[in-house]
Order: sequence, then structure tokens, then C-alpha cells
Amino acid sequence: MPSAKPLGLLLGAAPLAVVGTLFGSPWATGAGGIVVLGGLALHPAVTDPAVSRSTRLLLRGCLLLLALAGIVTLWGWVASPFDGTPADDGLTALVIDPGWRRTQFLRQLAVAGCLFLACVCLGVAIGRLPREGLRRFGRAAPTVGVCTLVAVMFIALLPTELTAMLGSVTSTVVAAGILLGGCAWVVRRAARRHGTAAPIAVVGATVLAVPAWLVIDHVLRSWPERRDNDDRYVTTFVVSGVVDAGADIDTAMAVAALLLGSALTVLACVRLGTADRETS
Repeated sequence: MPSAKPLGLLLGAAPLAVVGTLFGSPWATGAGGIVVLGGLALHPAVTDPAVSRSTRLLLRGCLLLLALAGIVTLWGWVASPFDGTPADDGLTALVIDPGWRRTQFLRQLAVAGCLFLACVCLGVAIGRLPREGLRRFGRAAPTVGVCTLVAVMFIALLPTELTAMLGSVTSTVVAAGILLGGCAWVVRRAARRHGTAAPIAVVGATVLAVPAWLVIDHVLRSWPERRDNDDRYVTTFVVSGVVDAGADIDTAMAVAALLLGSALTVLACVRLGTADRETS
């Protein structure tokens, strides 16, 4: 089992990254994210020789790629010339400038590429688990994966759409409590059948994959096109927050999902990596 001290460090750094993202502080976000990802890479469970060398390398590769995605994103925040200022002639000229838009797109493409490769590394690591660990993961995946996916999408819609759809904050909270309670029951039942590590790995992989896919999908839909003095485009572009130097609730939730998903999946995978030894 993982020791309490490294886990305490991770639990302390993750909220720092999320709060830093929420309030638009790239330095707090970067410090918290690096501590979490670096702590996972150096965690005693990940460095355990009982886990195969290939699995350790793949998991560390996943963490390194997530760190690179974060560094590229934070560099974009630091280098942003806007600082939350309202649109003016200079901003309009910059937004429609092909060179600036190409740079923004390439930065987003780099982030999406890192997230995609991180998910590939994680998928290969799961596929190379010992037979017993892979069997447990496969049996837990259908129910736990679908339930986690529904919960993640529900939480993603929670700040805006669901409150408007359900009519009140109380109804939203009740619905969230019922859904999350049902998911917890499904995960607990799967843990009794297949062990604790397998459903946790499924939850972590799903939580990590959803924001990664959303970023990749956004980039695929954002191929830069030539724009002249299109006031509607400029207004939409600025208001949507694409050029905002700070962050918002959606970005903070994405950071939380990536950090939580990576932590759950990595620690559960190293546990599943020794499943054959535990049953022998």
C-alpha cells in the first residue's frame, strides 16, 4: 500500500494547482501540478522493482507528457498580451492577425498532442499488465467506466447548463448527490468482486481521458481560417476566453480531472502490475 507521507504531499499540492487555475495564477498552477506529477513519478509504488520496467517507463512517460502539456499551456498564459483588458483596436488587429492565430493554434496543437500521447502511454501500460491484473481491469471496465463517464459529464455541465435545466440549485445538488452516490455504489460493488485497484484504475483512466479528448476535439475544430474585420468573430473570440490570460471554472475542473485521473490510474496500475504475485 502507498505510504501516507507521499500521498499527503500529493493531496496538498493538487488543491494548490486547482485554486491557482481558478484564480488565474500560472505560478501556483505550475507549482502544484509539477509537485503532483513529479511526486507520482517518484512515488515508492512506481519505483518498486516488483513492477515491470516497461510499465514503470510507460507510466512515467505519461506523467512527463502531462507535465509538458501543462508547461505549454502555462507559457501561453504568461506570454499573453491581454491581461483581461477589454477589446480595442490593437486587440482586434492582433486577433485577426494570421501569424498570432497560427501561434495560438500551434500551442493548442502541442497541448493536444501531449495529452493524446499521454493517453496512448497509459493505454499501452494497461494493455501490458500481467494477465490477472488485466483480467480484473477488463471485468470492472464496462460498468465502472460507463458510470464514471456519466458522472464526469454531469459534473462538467454542473456550473451552467444543469442548473438552468433543472430549474434550481437545490434540484441540481439533489440530482448530483443521487448520481454520485449511485456511482460510488457501483465502484464499491466492483471493488468487492475484482479488488480495489481495478475499479480505481478504470475511474482514473476515464477521468483522465475525458478532458484530454475535449481538448483534442477543440483543436480539431479550431483550424485557423483567414479573418478580416469580422466584428462578430472578434467579439465571440474575446468573450469566449480563448485570449484571456486567466482561467475559469471549466479550466480548473479540467486541471482537477487530469491530476486526479493521473494519480488514480498510475497508483492503481502499479498495484495491478503485481496482481499475479499477490495471487501466486
